[in-house]
Amino acid sequence: MSGSIKSPKSLNSKGILILFLAFLIIVGGIVQINRPYSIVEAKPISPSVNLPGSFSVTFPEQGESAVGTENLGVIASSEVKTPIPIASVAKIMTAYLVLKTYPLKVGQDGPNITMDEQDVTEYQNALNNGYSVVKVEQGEKLTERQLLEGLLLPSGDNIADKLGRWVSGSDAAFVTKMNETAKSLGMTDTNYSDASGVSPTTVSNAVDQFKIAQAAMEDPIFREIVKMPQTTLPVAGIVYNVNAMLGRNGIVGIKTGSTSKAGGNFVSATPITVGNKTHFIIAVVLGQQAVRSLQSAMDKNVKILDQVRSEFKIYPIAQPSAGFGQLSSAWKSKSDLKATEHLQIFGYPGMEVSLSIKLNNSQLPTSSNKNVATLTIQSGKEIQSVPLQNTQSIKPPGLLWRLFRY
Repeated sequence: MSGSIKSPKSLNSKGILILFLAFLIIVGGIVQINRPYSIVEAKPISPSVNLPGSFSVTFPEQGESAVGTENLGVIASSEVKTPIPIASVAKIMTAYLVLKTYPLKVGQDGPNITMDEQDVTEYQNALNNGYSVVKVEQGEKLTERQLLEGLLLPSGDNIADKLGRWVSGSDAAFVTKMNETAKSLGMTDTNYSDASGVSPTTVSNAVDQFKIAQAAMEDPIFREIVKMPQTTLPVAGIVYNVNAMLGRNGIVGIKTGSTSKAGGNFVSATPITVGNKTHFIIAVVLGQQAVRSLQSAMDKNVKILDQVRSEFKIYPIAQPSAGFGQLSSAWKSKSDLKATEHLQIFGYPGMEVSLSIKLNNSQLPTSSNKNVATLTIQSGKEIQSVPLQNTQSIKPPGLLWRLFRY
């Protein structure tokens, strides 16, 4: 009888191979089924929306201007953004750095600083040159709060230099600190050469000065001081705020500045109360050249405020018919996300509002009409959040999907 007979050894080897492959398939299937997978994603229908209308303001033809609010930032500015001398407007940065280095709480006066021989000499020299000064005497003690009042109200150039040395040890070191801080705030067209702004090489533009004003107005002590009409100092006596617009047209600050080269400059702050919140419109007018240049800067600043004041209010955010967003899964389960609350935000016509959605809970199953996510809308520092509900239930993926997914 012819033919080959497979040995038991050969049969056992193939059987073992088949069993091994079957084992691998079973184990691989178990691993595949139990392999982690992304639960669901929540995305907004659109990454942003725009409020209806358009922001409208006409700036002075001369010089440079900008306007916005402390929480929304610069909204509009003049086309010209060339760095120009800013005179005593530079003292906003000086005050900002003093309060950053030596913070004060409401009701605090801070440490005493003694006036020395150099301070008296600088006062006399500045007085002889016709600069803005605050009278000081050797040995006189002024608190940090009093020095800031002397800086920001009568606009003491000598006080600016004293504060700079107190913060950084020398005039040069303080100027370096001013420029480093300007850079960190995104003030790309600014160069400080001194603490007072007397130097014509201390230059900036309206957008940059808006940025430092915006930062300074975050400090309650700064806001408190710039709205003071007057104060009393030990040697100088009663000194008055050179901001002639203070208390008029709702203005509560911030700083004036004028020299023959800089012309008239005025950075203003005006509170507006919308709902239960108070915001500040900040307007900047620089480089006004006229017989009464500072008054011209003030008048034109007020005209900007009058144009834009009514444009700031609460605006509703309309919900799309399909909701603000959608839940989706890799296994094709989907659900619209809808807000059950009315959404609104403080803003101005044409403002872009960004939308983002965050899942509150990714565990499945998720039944319908549950607060599964949070919608956040934001423009600048203005932020609102509301819960979102899913209109459809989301179930876990089926066995076949989990087995054959990539």
